[in-house]
Amino acid sequence: MKFVKKKTFYSRKEKAAETKNKIYISAEQLFSRHGFKAVNVDDIVKHAGVAKGSFYVHFESKDFLIAALINDYVTKVDIDYRAYLESLPSDMPANDALLSLVGKIAEVITESISCENMRILYKIQIGKDIKTNAVIDYNRELYKLFYDVINKGMNQHVFQSDLPMEEIARHFVTAYRGLTFEWCIRYPDFDLKEQALRHFKILLTGINSPSNLKY
Repeated sequence: MKFVKKKTFYSRKEKAAETKNKIYISAEQLFSRHGFKAVNVDDIVKHAGVAKGSFYVHFESKDFLIAALINDYVTKVDIDYRAYLESLPSDMPANDALLSLVGKIAEVITESISCENMRILYKIQIGKDIKTNAVIDYNRELYKLFYDVINKGMNQHVFQSDLPMEEIARHFVTAYRGLTFEWCIRYPDFDLKEQALRHFKILLTGINSPSNLKY
């Protein structure tokens, strides 16, 4: 009997995990197709083929589900950014590598995420009721990417600064977050990629070595 009970317990656990996965995948597909705002819980459970009550067993609200999706997406996209950075020629000057990364991030934000979804993300982050640690954690891979490019520039003697490289990296990410917010409030009259490249060229003048002042 003990074996039967244990088997039943695991069957229920597996079924619950399967239901949660259906909801997650359905939400991911619908959000990708229609955006966060246009999709409600009824749409998600209908697409997943599960009862509405099942949704609230696994997710406190739509915003909590969005946060889970965002945290997973951030991890994935940072891996893609790392792969992109590593695909650049190893002898590329750090200035060019940094600007190339800046441009790539802008493309992902504008083409894959969208202004509407970024607005919702900012709303969730400002509210602080829902954890989006993967986005703001200083240990996030994005901070490490900027750190690595800055470190490369220091080793190439194209960058110089008395500030710790970690602090510079944080400033760069903060600047990008500000640019993205500006894009959200001025959309569509603000070209994120163009403005990001222009802004980072200005930032680079603060750490360029005297022999590398073309930026």
